[in-house]
Amino acid sequence: MSDPSVEKLSTGEWSPERFRRHLQETGTPLVERVSADEVEVTFADEPGDDTTVTLSVVIGPRIGFNPIDTEFAPVAGTPFRVLTLRMRSDLRFSYVFVRRGPTGEGEQVPDPFNPPPRFSECSVERFSGASVAVLPDAVPLPWLDQAEARPAPAVEPAVLASELLGDERRVWVSMPPGGFPDESALPFVIHLDGTPDHSAPSVRDALVRAGLVRPCVVVLVEQPALRRAEELLCGPAFSQMLVRELLPWLHHRYPLSRDPADVALAGESFGGLCAGWTALRHRSVFGNAILQSPSCGYHPDLRWGTGAGELLRRTPVPTLIADFLAEETAPIRIFHDVGELESSLTHSRWLDHVLTGKGYDTLYREFAGGHDYAWWRGLLADALLWCFPLRSRDGGQA
Repeated sequence: MSDPSVEKLSTGEWSPERFRRHLQETGTPLVERVSADEVEVTFADEPGDDTTVTLSVVIGPRIGFNPIDTEFAPVAGTPFRVLTLRMRSDLRFSYVFVRRGPTGEGEQVPDPFNPPPRFSECSVERFSGASVAVLPDAVPLPWLDQAEARPAPAVEPAVLASELLGDERRVWVSMPPGGFPDESALPFVIHLDGTPDHSAPSVRDALVRAGLVRPCVVVLVEQPALRRAEELLCGPAFSQMLVRELLPWLHHRYPLSRDPADVALAGESFGGLCAGWTALRHRSVFGNAILQSPSCGYHPDLRWGTGAGELLRRTPVPTLIADFLAEETAPIRIFHDVGELESSLTHSRWLDHVLTGKGYDTLYREFAGGHDYAWWRGLLADALLWCFPLRSRDGGQA
């Protein structure tokens, strides 16, 4: 089956100009339902002569973009190339087109008829500049939609000089909407892999305006790309920097609460691993941890990307899981999400089993997608609702 508009283009019923206008008006990719839980998804590009096009999507076993080798097929007599794939109807995913000219060198570009979202918090290059497809049965992310429609004011960076790490890095601090007296003690979330365009402040603002979360401060910490693995893969120096340098620096400048229950540490991928590992070791400081697709299969002696089959062999228990097993149950609340199509799904389920068995107050979610900011952006709203609800946990007003 092919999309009706592509049929009209191929038969000449529609001119290329009419088809192009259709793509601009309806948006892409084009989606046709073929069963109760499947759709055919058609991607269209206009790459120019002597250029081939393939697709890379953030679904599948790989972290980052997963190349699909099938080339887009030319629509005879037109400048368009198209590719149709059958997919689950509940997916949400990032994707790019890979254009290759006569030299064979590839260039990743977003879908020209589906620009990337407003927020570009992806400090990791492999996630940046991507279009997002939302299939008809995907779980909605309404707070992200509101955040994109009304972004938070831009925040100027400050610079934190770290003696422990021997460097300087930028920190962006976003206050919630509204005014606060000097004696305020606001809850706050420290988000790793921070950038000035991160969606977290805007998602927070939407929730605060709706009266669903307590006004909370968002702290975005820059993560130098060359030091991500060194710092976030259970690096004690970085965790100590957060506690011994960043927190005093923040308390000196902003009206922040000192109650661990009012402090959350958040991250995705390596950042999620670091958030969980750091909160466990510094439980007197962090009362909440937000783990979005955490790399909880990590162990320094394990080959990276160990899959479910490897778990049957005599291998070390991944670091984060082993540490939660070994430690006494800590007074931290844990929000944990992961994509159903991620290679780390088995490890996340293992971690959740351990946390539940040890009596942690935890909320675990699986979403229909991969290792992808397309989900993390919006599910952060669920994490903030979990950590800082406007009503207190005993049902009264906070």
